[in-house]
Amino acid sequence: MKTIRRFSIYLMLVLFLSNVIAAEKYPSRPIRLVVANTAGSSADVMARIIATGLSESFKWNVVVENKPGANGIVGIDMVAKAPPDGYTLGLVVPSLMTVNPHVYKNMPFRPLEDLVPITQTTSIVFALVANPQLPFKNANDLISFSKKNERPLNFSSAGVGNLGHLAAELFSANANIKFTHIPARGDAAGMLDVMGGHTDLMFVPLASAISHIRSGKLNLLAIASPVRVQQFPDVPTLVELGFPEVVIQGWTGLVAPSATPLPVINDLHRAVQQILSDNAIRQSIFQQGMETIGSSSNDFKQFMKMESIKWGNLIQQSGLKLND
Repeated sequence: MKTIRRFSIYLMLVLFLSNVIAAEKYPSRPIRLVVANTAGSSADVMARIIATGLSESFKWNVVVENKPGANGIVGIDMVAKAPPDGYTLGLVVPSLMTVNPHVYKNMPFRPLEDLVPITQTTSIVFALVANPQLPFKNANDLISFSKKNERPLNFSSAGVGNLGHLAAELFSANANIKFTHIPARGDAAGMLDVMGGHTDLMFVPLASAISHIRSGKLNLLAIASPVRVQQFPDVPTLVELGFPEVVIQGWTGLVAPSATPLPVINDLHRAVQQILSDNAIRQSIFQQGMETIGSSSNDFKQFMKMESIKWGNLIQQSGLKLND
C-alpha cells in the first residue's frame, strides 16, 4: 500500500514538473501574428510594434502576416481555427470582434467565443478627412456644400461594416445629408482613393492618416472623439459642431484561439504589458494618434461584450443597410 502511495505521489510530481517545464519552454519556435488589415493601417502599425517587442522579449521571431479580406473575416478565421498553442495570434480591431457579427449572416466563427482576449493594446481616435482639392476645408463647409450640391458626396471605407463605414452613415444621418459608400480593401486603399480624387472623404483612424494629413495629401476636417486631440489642437470635434452621437472610438487588441492554455495567455500578457510600458514606445504610439491601454484579459473581454451590444443596438436602431 505504501509502495502504491509513493508511486502515486511520484507520478503526480513528475506530471507537475513536466507541466512546469512545458510552460517554461514557451515559446520554443517562431510565432505568427495575423493582421486582418492591410499594410500601413493602424492595426498593422500596432502589430509590428508588438511583434518587434515580443521578438526581443521571447528571443524568437514574431512574424506579422497581413491577411485582409471580407472586412477582416478571412484573416481572423485563420486565427480562430489555428491550434491553440500560442503560436498563432491575432491583432484585432472593433469591426472584426464587435461589428461583423451584426452585419454578416454567415460568419465562419464566433469572435467572442472562438477567440480568447489577451489584452487591449490601444485606443484610437477616428478622423474625418477629405481630398484637399475639394472646396470645403472643415465639417460645417462640407455639410453646406453637400446640401447645395446635386451629386451626393461619396466616401471610402476599409470595407462594408467597418467602423469607418458606420461613422460616415451616422454622420450623414445626423447632418441630414446623403453620401454614397464606395468600400475599399482596407484603410490604405481607401485613403489612396480619397487622395487620388476617386472618392471625396473618409472616416479613418487618425493613426492611419496622420502622415498624409501632415504632408497635405489629406485635409483633416474634424475629429470624431469627445475631446480634441493634442496632435491637432486647432481641429474641432464633431461633438463641438453639434453632433454628439458621432463619437467613434477605435482600438486594437491581441487575441488567440479560445483553448490556448492560461499560462501561455499570461506569458503573452506580461510581455505585451512590458512593451506598452516603455516610455519611448508609448510616445511613438501617441505621435501616431493612438493611446496605449494594456488591459487585463478579463477587462478586455468585458469591454468587447459591451462594445458588441452597443454596435448591435446602433445598427438595428439606425436601420443601416449593410450588405452581406
